[in-house]
Amino acid sequence: MKLHEHVAETRDSRLRIPDENTSVGGVELEYWVKGVGVPVVFLHGGVLTDWFGPLADELSTTGSYRLGSYHRPGYGSSTLPSQPITMAGQAECCLALMRHLGLAKAHLVGHSIGACIALEAALQEPEAVASVGLLEPPVMTATSDPSPALTVLRATAALWKQGDVAGAMDAFMRGIVDPDYERVLDRVLGTWREDALKGTDAFFQTDQPTVQGWRFEKPEAARVRQPAILFLGEYSTRVNPIREPVHRTLLSWLPNAEGHTLEGASHLLPLQEPARIAALLTAFYKARITAQDHWDG
Repeated sequence: MKLHEHVAETRDSRLRIPDENTSVGGVELEYWVKGVGVPVVFLHGGVLTDWFGPLADELSTTGSYRLGSYHRPGYGSSTLPSQPITMAGQAECCLALMRHLGLAKAHLVGHSIGACIALEAALQEPEAVASVGLLEPPVMTATSDPSPALTVLRATAALWKQGDVAGAMDAFMRGIVDPDYERVLDRVLGTWREDALKGTDAFFQTDQPTVQGWRFEKPEAARVRQPAILFLGEYSTRVNPIREPVHRTLLSWLPNAEGHTLEGASHLLPLQEPARIAALLTAFYKARITAQDHWDG
């Protein structure tokens, strides 16, 4: 199947998922698409919506790509379903957007929970996923001791339930992402606080129950036959001790995977090292695409 797809240029558009689409029918997704070439779909992490803006800009300069991104349910102006959303539902949102855009196959690149969604999409519709780029997925079942992360998540969730949204967001970002997150976000994104506060509600309402209830273990990983590229921030494990064990386990579980550690980066890695990630993704796509999945870059 040829990966080079042509879809009309679209910016800030909306998709309403058809009602017959199981648990996510009726959800409206805000999305954008730009460029012409090999399709790449981004799946953003928690709290913020613009995790992949700098990486999309970098990829635009390194090859011919059709880049797509969307706000997951509850983020930005995307809506939530009427019932709690599962990881399968999150993946269906991504796949529904691909169908809407006419993308028969695409590379998926996900950060944090977005990386988990990419894995779930690869399981649901393997023929639609060319590869998965995984930036620190919090696969709780891939570590023998998820308690360091869960302790912080429970404490921050308690703040959120008490109505302290700003405090919950700050405690989560310092305890799970990077204690120096404000400086990085101010430098890279400039304006981000309003987006983060709105995203904090979506994070605790949907993302955390979804991640903690998701089961992805060695048998599921063995079914992900697509090429996978994993990224780990050098400093991430200092903040969240599960990062390196999960990274190492997934590399051993996934049958067609390679891993890269980014010097000086934390869980903010798509904002800290977009040029490095773009270069590694481009090399990965060119090296891993087979004769069946034609490269036109």
